[in-house]
Amino acid sequence: MESLVQDILSKKELKNLDKKLVEEELEKYFERNRKMRAVLVNKGFNKRSKEYKTVTKDIRKTLREIYGVFIQKNYSRREKLLSKIKKENKEETIKQILLLHQSTKERLQYYKEIYKKLFKITGKQKTILDLACGLNPLSYFWLGYKPKYIASEISSKDLEFIQEFFKKTAISGKTIQIDLVTEQKKLKSVKADICFLFKALDSLEARKKNISKTLIEEVNAKWIVISFSKISLGGKKNIQKSKRNWITNFLKSKNYYYREFEVPNEHFLVVKKKFSTRKNHKVFKRDNF
Repeated sequence: MESLVQDILSKKELKNLDKKLVEEELEKYFERNRKMRAVLVNKGFNKRSKEYKTVTKDIRKTLREIYGVFIQKNYSRREKLLSKIKKENKEETIKQILLLHQSTKERLQYYKEIYKKLFKITGKQKTILDLACGLNPLSYFWLGYKPKYIASEISSKDLEFIQEFFKKTAISGKTIQIDLVTEQKKLKSVKADICFLFKALDSLEARKKNISKTLIEEVNAKWIVISFSKISLGGKKNIQKSKRNWITNFLKSKNYYYREFEVPNEHFLVVKKKFSTRKNHKVFKRDNF
């Protein structure tokens, strides 16, 4: 089994995924295909067998479908670019790194617009928690101010890169490794004013249905900013907004107020969870949100 996991991860675009994600998908696969597991065990997980090759191909396809939005390419290039960041070339070099990741590449020319719209609603909060962050923390210099930044990912290698970025650019930031499906309890100890969940929920739902609902409740932040891609992973078709009605229905059921805005390719929901009841404090109402 170990050799199978390693072979699945041997593809360049998958190598930074954690082993436990592959093991999780393998268990699901074998639960549905028990005869395949029996054949592989009987053949000693022979790499040359037709069954071994079929499982490897199927699991890689599943991983690309679930984690495709987070998969980064050209890992060696991002390291080289990071090492070249200097005061005089910082913005241009960061842009080159952001172009290496699908989500940040699509978002790059709209970062200023996104943050302007977002903070017009929430105000500039002191601490940002970025869950399933990918390379999004590198957009820090488009925020328009200098908050504390907590970046979280499931991949330890990706977090090492983000931490080095914080250090090299003198950002007040830290990283924390969290699997948002199996380790949600960790979130209780991570307090922030605003939480980013950019293009994360579709992948989480693919792993475990309705996990996003408990995640939103567990996040220890008064604001949550959720985004969804408006186009399919391959970029060939638009995703109808109605397919995400489940999230707005859930927010309404929890009496969480929200506002929405869009940029090309991405739809955002800005959610407020907590409300002040102190006297002389403006009450948060749907009408003036």
